Amino acid sequence: MNSAPILNTFHNLIGEHQTFLDAKRIAKQFSLSELPVLITGKIGAGKDHFAQAIHQESSRNSKPFISVNCSIHSEESLMLELFGHDGNTGAFKKTAQGTLFLDEVWHMPASVQAQLLKALDSDTEKPRIICASAGGCAEHTFRQDLFYRLNILTLTLPELSERKSDIPLLTQYFLSNSGQQLFIDPTVFSMLEQHTFEGNVRELKNAADYMAAVSSGGTIHPYDVPPYIRGPIDGKALKKKAKLLTLMEKAEFLFILETIKALNEKGEPASRRIISEHSKNTQTSLTPQQVRSRLDYLEKKDYVTKSRGRAGTKITLEGLSFLETLKNQMI
Repeated sequence: MNSAPILNTFHNLIGEHQTFLDAKRIAKQFSLSELPVLITGKIGAGKDHFAQAIHQESSRNSKPFISVNCSIHSEESLMLELFGHDGNTGAFKKTAQGTLFLDEVWHMPASVQAQLLKALDSDTEKPRIICASAGGCAEHTFRQDLFYRLNILTLTLPELSERKSDIPLLTQYFLSNSGQQLFIDPTVFSMLEQHTFEGNVRELKNAADYMAAVSSGGTIHPYDVPPYIRGPIDGKALKKKAKLLTLMEKAEFLFILETIKALNEKGEPASRRIISEHSKNTQTSLTPQQVRSRLDYLEKKDYVTKSRGRAGTKITLEGLSFLETLKNQMI
């Protein structure tokens, strides 16, 4: 049994896609009712967050909200969790004036179903019931009479794959809660939008937490994206390209890419003028015009991206791999 000290509100439910806004609007309407709510949606879609928001918007918001996951308890422990030893100490009694959230409700054993139906039919004060499930009722043995007591106000949450336009907004929201001031390279969003996210919003939050942990310099770059999302790099092709370069070209590209990477990590612009200035005290002295021609080559190979203004040049994931190849060949 989990009694959360800080509950989500509708303000915390982030998204601008129409399917998500429709679900949010319906949930707000449900918060005005006392009828049971059944929330369905894939793993990580935010069913528990919506349940908390409905409670917070309801007239019961000053009373307890208790969440019980029906799939993690044995039959005996779930019975005790919900009803206690004497019917007066469990979650059902404790939330008599509040909200009882039954997560993965179709996993509830038959004996507990019978006890819940009996409690709902009693004349005593009872909680408002909100249920949730990632799967269908038909996959489990569930009483039809109880099913129709719980399946009155139904809310289906969209998968993240159905609202990919919300990925940048959600990513920025999660990163803003990391305690760091982080900027995001726009190419990161395109990488995230190409991922399937079977774990939905929860998986995206995990990815944002990973990026916040590994980033340095205040900017999230493509190489900060979790490896399972950014995908493999063809190392053999990169080595073949590097072998075709002269020793001088390798040294120049190595210096330029290392300089861009260092400036990116510091959050500083990587313009051709700045790269040229950095080269003056090295063995690889380059004029701004020479830097420009080298950057044109690197951009054609997708090793860097160039943009106007303060953003300057950014090293890509392929560029990082090419940089490592150059380092190994220059040893």
